[in-house]
Amino acid sequence: MSAGTSSLAAAAASGSDIHSNLSSNFAANSSSSLGSLTDYGNYPLARYGDRTYLRDPENFYPLPCDLPEIHRQSLRTTMLLRVFGGPFCNPHLADRPPKRILEIACGSGLWSGLCHEYLASHGQPNVSFVGIDVVSMAPDLRKQGVNWQFKRHDLRRSRLPFPDNYFDLVFIKDAGMCPCSPAQQASGLEEPLRVLKSGGVLEVWDSDWVFRSLLPNPAPARKAPVHAQETADATGTYTFSPATPFTQAQNKFLVDYNSWVEKSFDRRKLTALPCATIGLSFNSEVDLLENVDSRRIAIPLGESRWEREGQGKDSKGRVRKALTPEQIAIRRTALLTVVQMIEGMEPMLMEASGKSRDEWDRWWAAMTSDFFQKGGLTSGECLEVSAWWGQKK
Repeated sequence: MSAGTSSLAAAAASGSDIHSNLSSNFAANSSSSLGSLTDYGNYPLARYGDRTYLRDPENFYPLPCDLPEIHRQSLRTTMLLRVFGGPFCNPHLADRPPKRILEIACGSGLWSGLCHEYLASHGQPNVSFVGIDVVSMAPDLRKQGVNWQFKRHDLRRSRLPFPDNYFDLVFIKDAGMCPCSPAQQASGLEEPLRVLKSGGVLEVWDSDWVFRSLLPNPAPARKAPVHAQETADATGTYTFSPATPFTQAQNKFLVDYNSWVEKSFDRRKLTALPCATIGLSFNSEVDLLENVDSRRIAIPLGESRWEREGQGKDSKGRVRKALTPEQIAIRRTALLTVVQMIEGMEPMLMEASGKSRDEWDRWWAAMTSDFFQKGGLTSGECLEVSAWWGQKK
């Protein structure tokens, strides 16, 4: 994949900076006194097995907060920029490029770095970026030529540390599990909209945690713009809408995973389908947002039987040809990030499954063999990713 290759390489080169930041946070966590054991703001991390997690039991977050998870997020981010066609989907930004951008839950800051490259290549090199997150994981992007500032901020606090009407673009990616996100509470857009200028853009990208299978010959989404369909055709992905035919996942291991993640999330009062709730949040802000729109894309996790049989068609009704090397790479990247995600959620999934360590290890070995060696994902199983955007009135 070509999009963002140099920034991904730069992020990899800065891996020691990320690791140093994480190590400092964990060292502070480990050296805390007994009196600070419930001070989750200052000591947010804990070790479980060989992974590091946010430890506040009142605000459960299922994924790790460590270098392997940063690598997974980097792969996912680079892939998403390719399937969406750039670092943002809102078409109005092409005519009114942002000058000041906030990335909420920025992680390693890779999206900011890739967005900087994109804007600079389009004649906008002087855009300023601010990233916020509960843990400092991002390297100093200023070394890569980005006008960058990081602020450590616990998103569970009621107010973002910025004045009203400050940013031209507020971007949120893969934050559906954050307690303050629009997927978790009705007021999840309130603070991002407060710090956004009139005429500024709010854009949110996320994906559902439960997997479905795309049925044969899905029609392109009716309202998807031409360039979105062209990008889908080029990447071997499918634009979809609520009318697109899906069925429950057919792969037995994804069926297991779906049942466990739903059980665990229900117990913790989280949603395994953040895409639906984020869309509702955008549509409920009619007093503050205009030009609200979305794009939804299904990325198959393998080549389906119906694609091989010539039932997959592009946006012009032509039968899709054999997958190109880039399309194969996109699907393999999507699958790899899904497997890494399941691995990261192991403590939660083991608890929900009731499996012992030996039983879990056998299930895991069988799953990875099925996915990577036996071609078990041929029934249209997809990673569903979505973007929503709107302009502040």
